[in-house]
Amino acid sequence: MVKRVGTLCILAVCFLAILLTISCKKLGQPSAKGPLTFEPSRFAAAIPDDYGALVGVTQNPQFPAWVTLWFQKPDRTITCVFVNIDEGRIFEKALTIPRK
Repeated sequence: MVKRVGTLCILAVCFLAILLTISCKKLGQPSAKGPLTFEPSRFAAAIPDDYGALVGVTQNPQFPAWVTLWFQKPDRTITCVFVNIDEGRIFEKALTIPRK
């Protein structure tokens, strides 16, 4: 009796695996909207007001001196500004992430 129940369980698992495999659908390629753009920072010691409101700050675990300031413009575009807090300087490029 135990062998029959074990065999039935194995067959049920195999059948379920086959059903799951057949029901899977390959995802299409993500639509490329274009690469994210790095643009030169306009100021060496200031952050332009038109970047919008500051919405977050993250620290790079590999380089703890560098933090990323996340800004959001009124059109919801995100701009990342990289700041070295040990040296008190802003990285020469900022990253712009468009929102659709």
